[in-house]
Amino acid sequence: MNVAVVNLTAGGFSAGYRKYLDAILPRLASSPRVGRLHVFSPMQARGMFPNDAGDQLFWNSSDAYRGYRSVRAAIQRAAPDIVFIPTARWLDVGGTPSVVMVRNMEPLLQPFVGNGVLESLRNTARRYAAQRACRQATRIIAVSNHVRDYLIAEWAIPIDNIGVVYHGVDIPSSDDSVTRPRTLSSNIDKSPFLFTAGSIRPARGLEDAVSALAVLIERGIRIPLVIAGAVTGSASYRGRIRALAKAVGVERQIMWAGQLSASEISWCHQHCAAFVMTSRVEACPNTALEALAHGSITVSSTRPPMPEFFGDAALYYLAGDAASLANALGVVLAMDSDERQRMARRGIALAHEFTWSRATEMTLDQLERCCEPSPALLTAS
Repeated sequence: MNVAVVNLTAGGFSAGYRKYLDAILPRLASSPRVGRLHVFSPMQARGMFPNDAGDQLFWNSSDAYRGYRSVRAAIQRAAPDIVFIPTARWLDVGGTPSVVMVRNMEPLLQPFVGNGVLESLRNTARRYAAQRACRQATRIIAVSNHVRDYLIAEWAIPIDNIGVVYHGVDIPSSDDSVTRPRTLSSNIDKSPFLFTAGSIRPARGLEDAVSALAVLIERGIRIPLVIAGAVTGSASYRGRIRALAKAVGVERQIMWAGQLSASEISWCHQHCAAFVMTSRVEACPNTALEALAHGSITVSSTRPPMPEFFGDAALYYLAGDAASLANALGVVLAMDSDERQRMARRGIALAHEFTWSRATEMTLDQLERCCEPSPALLTAS
């Protein structure tokens, strides 16, 4: 099976999407089930992927304004058996079967809440593009049951057209190096702290964690919160969170770590008292998988798909309810070492279910289903 992967973006690659491609492309390229892998990307991605990530081909960003004419021509010359577009966008590739992947639920579930006008318009466009892609593609890969259920209930996509394939996660080993983030104070590891990570945008729900710090103070618990991640979308959201922290008197407890490397994130997971998952909208959250893989003691909102991933390896609270989050954090902070070790083991055991090898094989299963002759053709023959 010859496969064409088309990174249909305007040129940008989010950290999560880049992580996905870094993991999946070399595995697809080396699979005995793939004869040849062609990877089409905008010119900004040149040099981004490893040499073993298939045959790399690039187009100029201006080609988007011409309806991706050169991209389509290049795909036709490559003559793949299947075209895989992991960005939930549609590209007419003639009669070649196509598979799209839905991995971003914010434009579908929360396109406007807390976002500025420009980001709301972008989310509206993303939602339209995703819906069009799902209606036009031969098959859809949903990255969680939560995504699949939405496509069925809201867009009436037939269940037989959708396959669920979770992302994978790398399990840390004792040989992996960790680095204390330079953006944190030198004494951060001398006392317990809470940790949260992900893009800083309204869907992150950081106001829950900030407000919970104030509730904990009322109960005699004062603990720092490390917030990792880059500002994406509207920059005003970080300002609103800072203002909230000042209003409830916890601004001195919050440390803004910025965008961290993998080794810095590992350090935070190893040293934090708890990982806090406040996101309002997720599809297959890399941050959740990383928390499981590190054995972090996690408190998560009950918003789907979080329970789908954390299972019994987390404590839960009601999104938007600071007292509920403070209650769960109080339980975690009162755990003895045996209780913490048991929960950590449950998380690591769950993480082993989310391997990149499994994600690769299940992705290939979905691609191959599009290459199989239809029952009607088999009957006719």
